[in-house]
Amino acid sequence: MILVNDPGDRSVTYTQLLHSPWNGFTFADTIFPAFLWIAGFASVLSLRARAGHGASRASLLGHAARRALILFACGLLLEGFPYFELQHYQLTGVLQKIAVSYFCAFAIGLVTGWRGQLLALLGLFVGYIAFMLLAVAPDCAQGAWSAACNGARRLDTALLSGHLWNSSAGNDSDGIVGTLAGIGSVLLGMLCARVFDAPAGIRRLLAAGAAAALAGLATSAWIPINKILWTPSYTLFMAGISAFVFALVYWLVDLRGQARAFRCLEIFGRNALAAYILSRLLVDLLKKQVAGHSIYQDLLLAIASPPVASLLFAGLNVAAVYCIVWLMYRRQIFVKL
Repeated sequence: MILVNDPGDRSVTYTQLLHSPWNGFTFADTIFPAFLWIAGFASVLSLRARAGHGASRASLLGHAARRALILFACGLLLEGFPYFELQHYQLTGVLQKIAVSYFCAFAIGLVTGWRGQLLALLGLFVGYIAFMLLAVAPDCAQGAWSAACNGARRLDTALLSGHLWNSSAGNDSDGIVGTLAGIGSVLLGMLCARVFDAPAGIRRLLAAGAAAALAGLATSAWIPINKILWTPSYTLFMAGISAFVFALVYWLVDLRGQARAFRCLEIFGRNALAAYILSRLLVDLLKKQVAGHSIYQDLLLAIASPPVASLLFAGLNVAAVYCIVWLMYRRQIFVKL
């Protein structure tokens, strides 16, 4: 996510490191739904462990609410930093979407079993599709899934005008409808966790991932795979990819003993929130000009082509963040909610 978010120049960045402008997907579009999917997967493991130690539903829900509120607050701070202009303060963002999606799905998982979660997922998809079909702009020939006519854009504009992030298509992928749709990604992670019983559960997880991916591809014949709208087809397809990747990493690390090869990812993962916040703060410093010179314009562009220089700049931010979280890891400092 850090590599995708912080290129030197987005206009020359490699296509696979940019989000799809509308329908379809790139490598960059697989990352965010994987965050939500793993949040759902991990929440099931956490629920089992804490419930096994006698934690009540009220305490579990309270803990989830605190985590969500802190995440949401961190997102608001990042979107406003460093100027905090209230007139155009962006209320939407990555951490806000994670917070709302995680809490809503956690609350559903707390009071239901897998059948209830599956019904909630189906209800969410049906409600989403119904809203998008009914809220399409009137007299719009381009249809409910177009950038200009979709109901998500109309709702966001009506309720959050001036406080949104607009993509090149004019829609906020972290707006109200997109955030609520993200609950589906968390629920799919929770459902996958319920079929996973290591080590034999890898086959069941792969089967669940294949079913989700195929369902997403089949649904895309009517509802396009679209990250900005976070459509059901996108949600299902990306959940399938996440399940495959998780199964592969589990096989390599836990069954084949290749943990050392993934140590750098573990270091990032143990302080994922800190790493993300640091990346947002450090990139502003890396873009600063000193005596009229900048790292990207005067150093990286001098030694590499624009696309490579843009990638190197993003990699520089990844490396800077890694150095900090590595030191935190060595000192056993872990930022947890």
